[in-house]
Amino acid sequence: MTTPPGPPPPQGPQQGPQHSSPGPQQGQQGPQQGRAPQPAPKRQLSTGQILGGILLVLVVVFIFENTEDVKVRLIIPEYRMPVALPIVIAAVLGALIAWLLRYRRQRNSQRKRSTGR
Repeated sequence: MTTPPGPPPPQGPQQGPQHSSPGPQQGQQGPQQGRAPQPAPKRQLSTGQILGGILLVLVVVFIFENTEDVKVRLIIPEYRMPVALPIVIAAVLGALIAWLLRYRRQRNSQRKRSTGR
């Protein structure tokens, strides 16, 4: 078997110049030795997020359990569609309204803080 042209691969510890990371100078304290780094704190779930997740699971289960067609009346026109579709529409509209209300509350709270009220 022939070896490819070029320098041979290193075998064993390298014999080049030794570079060490700069350590603490005289009078300076370095990181504490022997301690493992602290892991980043885990993000806590709020009660609203937990309830929202449970509600989402319940809506999905309800949708898959109710797949038969129903009549849906919107003011005058009448539509025939699976029960799941009006449920999904209502859930999306509810989530959109909740998001808009939260956004409005945050915006008003920022305005009050900036004006000093």
